[in-house]
Amino acid sequence: MTRLIRTILAATLLLFLFPAAAMAVDFEITDSTIEAKMDKSGRVNVTEYHTYQFDGDFNGMTRMLVPKEDTDITGFSAFEDGQPLKTEKDGDLYKVFRGGEDEKVTVELRYVIEDSVILYEDGAEFYWPFFDDRNEADYGRMIITVAPPEPASGTEVIGYDEAAGTGTVESDGSARFDLGHVGSGENGDIRVVFDGSLFPSLNTVSGTIRNTIADERVRLAEEQEAAEARHRNAVLIGNIMLPSAGLLLLAVGWIEWKSARRKRESARLQAEENGFRAPDETISMPAAVQFTATAISAEPERLSAALLDLIRKGQVVQVTETRFEETDQVPEHKHEEIFRSILFDSFGDGTGSFDLDELKRRTEDDEEAGEYSNRVAEWMGTVAEEIKEARLREAHPGTSGLLVLTGSVLAGTAIYFGIAGALVHLAIAIPLAAGCLITAAFLRPLSDKGHLIREQWRAFTEKLDGVDLEDWQAMPREDRLRGYIYAIGTKNKHIDLPFARFAETRQASPEAPVFFGYDPLIMNRSFAVAGTHAAHSSSSSSSTSSGGGTGGGGGGSGAF
Repeated sequence: MTRLIRTILAATLLLFLFPAAAMAVDFEITDSTIEAKMDKSGRVNVTEYHTYQFDGDFNGMTRMLVPKEDTDITGFSAFEDGQPLKTEKDGDLYKVFRGGEDEKVTVELRYVIEDSVILYEDGAEFYWPFFDDRNEADYGRMIITVAPPEPASGTEVIGYDEAAGTGTVESDGSARFDLGHVGSGENGDIRVVFDGSLFPSLNTVSGTIRNTIADERVRLAEEQEAAEARHRNAVLIGNIMLPSAGLLLLAVGWIEWKSARRKRESARLQAEENGFRAPDETISMPAAVQFTATAISAEPERLSAALLDLIRKGQVVQVTETRFEETDQVPEHKHEEIFRSILFDSFGDGTGSFDLDELKRRTEDDEEAGEYSNRVAEWMGTVAEEIKEARLREAHPGTSGLLVLTGSVLAGTAIYFGIAGALVHLAIAIPLAAGCLITAAFLRPLSDKGHLIREQWRAFTEKLDGVDLEDWQAMPREDRLRGYIYAIGTKNKHIDLPFARFAETRQASPEAPVFFGYDPLIMNRSFAVAGTHAAHSSSSSSSTSSGGGTGGGGGGSGAF
């Protein structure tokens, strides 16, 4: 019973938070036929047939009918096989109630358009959007016919957007628009002119319409010709530019790969000659860890390694398992100064001491957890600054500039491809432009020094696997200290030395720092808890639309 209640509550919550997604109906409209029949008073009697294919449960269909300005829609009703269906009107949205499951349903809609025919001196115009960009469903195949009150001659037709070029005149003077597939969010106004004598009861407005229709035909033809010319030019430009840009990108990638391979092989050979010893300290240990084992966040092992390195350098003394004291030793790097400030100023006891258990307790407070997170991020930033200043990566301004120029030109050309309708070229230009710009932004290959540092530490950590105590103790003291710190900071899977061996590296000299044989997991756990508190602290706000149809009218179809 408890599980059932939880399930009901979860479902209710989902419905409340995501009502549209929860109530979505899976369907498609395969066929749509709209038949508009005029009478001599200018009223337009419309009958629509829409065939729905439903997948799953459904409650009915919807039809949005937005009348143009100064027109009206009346008498909406719905039928299936001649039987009336219940309907409901909500503003311009009409709901037709007809539920079921996994069915193919053809619904018949009837309504009247009032005051939509305008009588000019040389003809009567019907200019109407049966759908517009507010439509949310595709029409698989759409046909629209507009019939005059009686057979006549002199009918003229024009279609716009999706209806452009689809209009024909039947032998009885009816207008027919074979639109085929119509995607959602598209406009498709139709415009029909009949003989004015067919509407004797309409009042004539001054002016003519057929000259307007003729001008519109010329305008649309010119636009079509210009569009075709743009398309031809776009294809020609794309056929030259896209292969060239692709070859440039491939060439840059090949050259950089060959260069990196050569440098890496040279660095590997030098690293092998180094034997089993830690690399020279050309950069600090926190920088070496961050450079060779990149990660977005400061993992607890990195912080443990940084603390152990301060102990190694004599800047910090470990008093107990969790308590540490600061010495007068001057920091060598900016990040060491900041890390000491985090431990002993921000979270110390004010007397030059710091306790890991106290860090865990204090970061339970959201405000202090936030400060901890900000200070650690600041510390990581200064470590990254040391890496940058060490020139472990090199810039290629010439290559980067060429890639930026190529990517920018491609991006601008992609816009032109989209306008010109060269969709295949557009689909190619976008990833090419992105590839050029991204490559330019991140083209910072490792320098010889960077490769050497990575290969030396890689060779060292590989040899840690199975190393015996004799080989470990044969290493110089500094190599043991830095090697173990590096292994801790990078969570090296080969490290199986007990921390007691790290304690054995201490010197007996009174001036040398003393290392206690405590497991660094204590540090890891403490920094991990503080990081969790900081992350928890950082993770603890009716519209209307106007359609694109002529005169503000339009609409669309759907289901519920």
